[in-house]
Amino acid sequence: MGTLGLDMERGLFLGIDFGTTNSVVSIYNFAEGEAQTIPIDGSNIFPTAIQFESDPEDENKLSRIFGVQAKEAAIIYPLSTVLSIKRYLGSEQKITVSVDDKEYKFAPEQIAGEILGHLKQKADEYAQEEMGISGEFSGCVITVPANSTDKQKKMTKDAAVLAGFDPENIYLRLEPAASAISYAVNEEANKKVLVYDFGGGTFDACVLEIKTEVEGEPTISIVSTYGDNDLGGNDIDKVIMDIVYEEFKKLTGEEIDLFDEDADDGVSKRQKKVALVRLQQAANQAKERLSQTKSTKITLAPLIQEPRIVNINMEITRDMFLNHKRINALGDSPENFEKFQGKSVSDLIDETLNCVSRCLEAGGLTEPDIDEIFLVGGSSSIIYAGEKITERFGKEPFKSKISPALSISQGAAYYCNMIMMPTVRGPVVQERTIHPLGLEIAGRRFMEIVAAGQDIPKEGLTIDAPEPLMTNFDNVTSMAIVAYENTMPSDEKNITVNRDGMKRLAGTSLRGIPQGPRGQEKVKVIFHVGQDNMLHVTARSLSTDGVVTELSVDELYS
Repeated sequence: MGTLGLDMERGLFLGIDFGTTNSVVSIYNFAEGEAQTIPIDGSNIFPTAIQFESDPEDENKLSRIFGVQAKEAAIIYPLSTVLSIKRYLGSEQKITVSVDDKEYKFAPEQIAGEILGHLKQKADEYAQEEMGISGEFSGCVITVPANSTDKQKKMTKDAAVLAGFDPENIYLRLEPAASAISYAVNEEANKKVLVYDFGGGTFDACVLEIKTEVEGEPTISIVSTYGDNDLGGNDIDKVIMDIVYEEFKKLTGEEIDLFDEDADDGVSKRQKKVALVRLQQAANQAKERLSQTKSTKITLAPLIQEPRIVNINMEITRDMFLNHKRINALGDSPENFEKFQGKSVSDLIDETLNCVSRCLEAGGLTEPDIDEIFLVGGSSSIIYAGEKITERFGKEPFKSKISPALSISQGAAYYCNMIMMPTVRGPVVQERTIHPLGLEIAGRRFMEIVAAGQDIPKEGLTIDAPEPLMTNFDNVTSMAIVAYENTMPSDEKNITVNRDGMKRLAGTSLRGIPQGPRGQEKVKVIFHVGQDNMLHVTARSLSTDGVVTELSVDELYS
């Protein structure tokens, strides 16, 4: 392994499953001919957490603690600890941390970059010290949910740059496809596989077709996908938190609101933060135990100590876990709470099955068409989820030798193998467009330019709009260029951009168009989709004085 760096064609790449709750990193081990997960701080599963504290050598600087230590520190230092940063990628919301009564604000990609940088550093050290590999990881393959927005992908890439990876060697690949590689490397039959990916912050259903030719490597292509970027294991945790919080309300006569930091109820802001972190962590641990056992105890003694001691000591049965209807907002925004109010864990799992239905519909498939079901993500281990899948498809999910928590990262490592050593044989992933893409045209109609299910070559897919855009009024000097994604395609004609399922991706203006009569000036529009499913749009005036505008959806998503 010591000469591995000399044989590389593209440098050393790291496969990263950057998760909401936990992250995993893997490398392709050429000596063994297989993917290998790298332990970070002694464990294959690394909590996606960071805690800030004052630098003992310079009070104007901050030092960082990561992973398990940060997760545990959140109980004592909740104001300076950040958890579940992945859910903030794609938003402009600043993350505020408080250290020694000083407030610091970070962009989400900055926090994510700090965590990815720690993963990179530890992986570099492990590869050098334990595997005898010289050099460091200059590139990476980071997996993202199948239904990620372009801005989420852009922020993920930005975070990887901040972590120290070469901007030209950062690749994004879809989580379901990565997990399917882990399955396909040992598969010899042609199959359609449903990937049921229930992670900490998102849910994805994805159907992949695996084809294996005689003496050939398996080819994996995405048939269809559907998911919910705001439904994950964290939301199941909140149902358990709700059960415990109802007990807390009874014990306190509803006189204390842990979620209102400004309430005059005798509990300090810091103690409320500590109590909520402990409550969340206890709920997460209870969820993991209830995935395997019929009941578990939650003991928080005390949960708060002022203005009086309140102890929580209760047993939660699996029946309570599955059927309790959520009552409290638990700090959620009104919009988010509206989605989960009155929902139980069984309801949330039923929601994942609704996503499965939409995924099958999008691919023109029914249950008998699915040959295998592959469970991915920590929450997929909930017994009820497996039972519902078995009931729905008439077959039990595939029993993988690889832990569902590790399969995505190891699949990403196989991607790394393809990039590092493109002449080496291995699984081939045929990237395809997920949903139709197009423009808003006159009458708020949708002009489809890129159809769903089109193969994306290595150099990307470039398609011209079927017809040029024309000016709608006399003497205009600019034209709006607005890109949309149709997440719920149908055979309906003349659909508008304000119907259900239409997602506005980005908008810009082509300025400097020569003045003239309505319809005289024409504009050519070109869509380019990369293998990471990120969209780039070019609009060009066709006049002799033509002007050009370019629209990178990942930069202007709104």
